[in-house]
Amino acid sequence: MAIKNYFSSTGSWAKRVAILAAIGAMGGLLGSCGGSGAGSAPVPVVPVTPVILPLSVLPPTADVFADVPTEISISGGTPPYSIGSSNAVVVPTPALSGTATGGFKITVIAKSVVADTPVTITVLDANRLQTSIALNVKVTTLNNVVTITPLAPTGAGCGGLCSGGDARIVVTAVVNGVKLANRAIRFDVFQGDFRFVTPGTNALVSSLIINTDENGDAVARIQVIVTAPTQVATLRTTDTVSGLVRFSNFNIVQQVSGVGILSILPSGPVTVTAGKAAVGQPAQCPFGASVDHYVYGGTPPYTIKSPLFDYLTVFPSIVTTNGGSYRVTQNGCGTGSILVTDSLNRVLESPSFISVAGPAGDAPVAPVPASLTVSPVVHSIGCGHTATSTLTGAGNYIATVTTPGVPSGALTVNSTCGSIPGTISFTRNIIAVPN
Repeated sequence: MAIKNYFSSTGSWAKRVAILAAIGAMGGLLGSCGGSGAGSAPVPVVPVTPVILPLSVLPPTADVFADVPTEISISGGTPPYSIGSSNAVVVPTPALSGTATGGFKITVIAKSVVADTPVTITVLDANRLQTSIALNVKVTTLNNVVTITPLAPTGAGCGGLCSGGDARIVVTAVVNGVKLANRAIRFDVFQGDFRFVTPGTNALVSSLIINTDENGDAVARIQVIVTAPTQVATLRTTDTVSGLVRFSNFNIVQQVSGVGILSILPSGPVTVTAGKAAVGQPAQCPFGASVDHYVYGGTPPYTIKSPLFDYLTVFPSIVTTNGGSYRVTQNGCGTGSILVTDSLNRVLESPSFISVAGPAGDAPVAPVPASLTVSPVVHSIGCGHTATSTLTGAGNYIATVTTPGVPSGALTVNSTCGSIPGTISFTRNIIAVPN
């Protein structure tokens, strides 16, 4: 007689027990075939009792705050479970969620209280087994609003907080509407490529404690890592007195523009004006004027390029250090700028370099025609006597003396040159006449 294998892993437990009983009965028959004539005793069936773990919750105790969800896990016992609250005004009866395979949990959301208030949450299973959770509903000391205000950059493609940018964070500590001054609030980087700027030293840290001011505000400054990719970052703020923790998410956008990350000094336009042209010459453009630019931020080395290389030249074309410089030299009149690119391909355009022609030269001065009047123009001069003529008009004069028929030295003129107006005198000298 062939026996079919009924012990397949796909069979149920009940089927296996039935098959075992049948095989036990067949044993007597099979035994008699051997000639013994005596049947074997049936195999007893032992019922399997399922293992039920004790009903438990995790955590069994917890501090909770108003409007801040707190999850409690339930395990063991026999589902379904019933949930109850000892103070439904402060902690409404939480809803149960989950499955037998995935696990069960309740989410506790408390209401605001004016003082720390104990509340007990009771859990009953189908067999009336019971366990409880001891909650301490604490006074909320941080409001629900954590303000994050981007300060920079604000360039194209960056509508919020971008890589390399700064932001201002404000957290307010309040109890029953009263703002708390000098309350220590801890700021932590829970997730993301950003750091806190330490007041005074500007050191970048991942955790920082700031005391609230007289308005109950704790103000911190964060700086995003320059190389940060686009991501969702998470800020954690903690009231160090009550232990209340809040998580705030914000977006970081990768900044491909150099605006707000790279900076160049001088930060404003540079204007060069040529000097005045020579007399009678037209206006001239300046040539050879230079200015040094200094590059900061981003990730060096920086590549320096002039789009108008025939007008503006730069040297060097590579700046290797943060704070390094390059020199811009202009040639002629015009307006142009320099492009600075860091090693992560962030591009920033320098302030404008403006070259302006100077004033034209003055027109040549036309010569003033000389004006001369001599009075009198005729003199009769005796020996040893002097006569004078008055010169009127403008300019200068030169007097040339000719004495035809008169011996040399017979006449002295004083003076033979000078400015007009003036005088000129003539003296007839006494000279010996040879026999």
